[in-house]
Amino acid sequence: MQKLFNTASGEKWERIGIKKRAGILIPLFSIHSEHSTGIGDFFDLKLMAQLCNKSGCSILQILPLNFTGSDNCPYNAISSFAIDPVYISLKNFEYNGFQFSENIIKSFQKDFPAGKNYRCNYEIREKKISILNKIFKKYYDDICSDSKFFSFVKNNKYWLDDFSIFRVLKKIHYGSAWYDWENCFANRDTGKLTEISNLYEKDILFEKWIQFVCFNQLCSVKKYIETMGILLMGDMPVLASRDSADVWSKREFFNLEFSAGAPPDMYCVYGQRWGMPVQNWDNVETNGFKYIKEKLKYLDNFFHMIRIDHVVGLFRIWAIPANEPEENHGMNGFFMPSDTSLWKRQGHQILSIMVTNTNCLLCAEDLGIIPPECTETLQELGICGYEVQRWKKHYETDYSFIPSEQYRQLAISGLSTHDTSFWLFWFKHEAGTIEKELFFQKCKTIDIEGQKFVNLLFEPVENERLKWRSSVDSEEKLIQIFGKPREKLLDIINIYRDTFDEKEKLKKSLGIEDYDNESVCIKKAINFVLRSVSIFSINLFCDLACLDSDISREIYNLRINKPGTTGNLNWTFAFQQPLEDLIERKFIDEIKEMVKNCGR
Repeated sequence: MQKLFNTASGEKWERIGIKKRAGILIPLFSIHSEHSTGIGDFFDLKLMAQLCNKSGCSILQILPLNFTGSDNCPYNAISSFAIDPVYISLKNFEYNGFQFSENIIKSFQKDFPAGKNYRCNYEIREKKISILNKIFKKYYDDICSDSKFFSFVKNNKYWLDDFSIFRVLKKIHYGSAWYDWENCFANRDTGKLTEISNLYEKDILFEKWIQFVCFNQLCSVKKYIETMGILLMGDMPVLASRDSADVWSKREFFNLEFSAGAPPDMYCVYGQRWGMPVQNWDNVETNGFKYIKEKLKYLDNFFHMIRIDHVVGLFRIWAIPANEPEENHGMNGFFMPSDTSLWKRQGHQILSIMVTNTNCLLCAEDLGIIPPECTETLQELGICGYEVQRWKKHYETDYSFIPSEQYRQLAISGLSTHDTSFWLFWFKHEAGTIEKELFFQKCKTIDIEGQKFVNLLFEPVENERLKWRSSVDSEEKLIQIFGKPREKLLDIINIYRDTFDEKEKLKKSLGIEDYDNESVCIKKAINFVLRSVSIFSINLFCDLACLDSDISREIYNLRINKPGTTGNLNWTFAFQQPLEDLIERKFIDEIKEMVKNCGR
């Protein structure tokens, strides 16, 4: 690991230190305190840092805090820069001596309870914006002479001016997407934008001031967390929403003829279509990569580490024609660039620019089908990848689980991600099964009617997952039942190898016995990844909380997001218990003991 000092990330590693650390991952919307209104707020990260400290963890990782759109997806935000005011702490808000009364905060808490039915409440966003607008109007003259505010505006001119006008135009057009506005606004007619800037001067200034409030609160949190020796890890999405200030104002950096996504795989039968346009890297490069540099410059204010989402997208992205029918999801796409010889140069160049233009230590989400060009580049630049237990297998041989002492050292080990089921639910209900739709789709591609074979191959089920019959205990029997040549059944055979007897292989790998209760099972799983050789081991707080049987019963079957789906069950999970309760639970001490015993 000493070689890391000689990589492009060497200076960051010197600052952080090459030592094994444990961490906790949790979206801010998934936690709250007794002072929160509707959803977790910036200052709840202070309490979460205290919880990390008490549990022996020294990294606190969160999801993006960017201003989200109607789907509340932090990876589909209306700005790659602007922070979501939904997270502003009313309890800790102060301006010119003004503070909100306890009565106002309690009134909001009554109307917008946080964590009710294990959900956060995004409706509080407009309430917060509305009440802050009253403060803005009350102190307007003071704000107009606030040198710190105007210094913030000047330092963030690259994105803040366009974002603020975008927000005002959104309101004028009742929230409709920019590409549905009148042509003069959609295509940024200079005269019309000047007219709007003059006519709505106060409204535009308010949008900037709201971002100033977010900036100050989040900077305050970072300073506090630093005093505890905790590293705060943010998240940088690779893509921007089609209906975002970025795309509206910097059109040349995006290719609107294609939507980004992911090809079909075991976890999303029809692939994924995210809706965000693909990046036009040629134009970004021509502009000196300023768009990327400015994003990192802003994130540096708040974080010590940054996770790069979908890093493989910097090398090549799954591009789906924008006019492709929505129901086809990600099936009819292609990799862009199509020339594989360009992947290494493109990805290495972009990541090199990123590493040299941030003070943060970069880590990269490199899950899924990853070309060697990506893995090599991360190693060369000293960037951590990810090792997720349920996907670490000997795919080239017997599909058994890889021991954690054979994980990559330059990596972050963990049990789950924000896009997976929680580990305990996966262990109980998903390991050793496949999605019914996946089986039918694979059968369809080789002109086989899948329904005819369900009863022959799988145990009777009442849900959307299929479990192999124990009698189908070899590939030969599988082929015999289908009555087709092996070469025609390769996809189905690979799925069989991956899932048949998967749970037994898992139990053997983790040392789980048939008589172990759920708490013991999750404890053994956590210990497994904490003992890995990976320099960092960061686990989803939802998995850790399942050590508490009372909490586990309530949340283990929930999840943060299910890729390829939409709806109010995504990006809304929140603990019912406030952090003040969680920090006193016995499982926090259990985590501390495990972290210590595993040398982190």
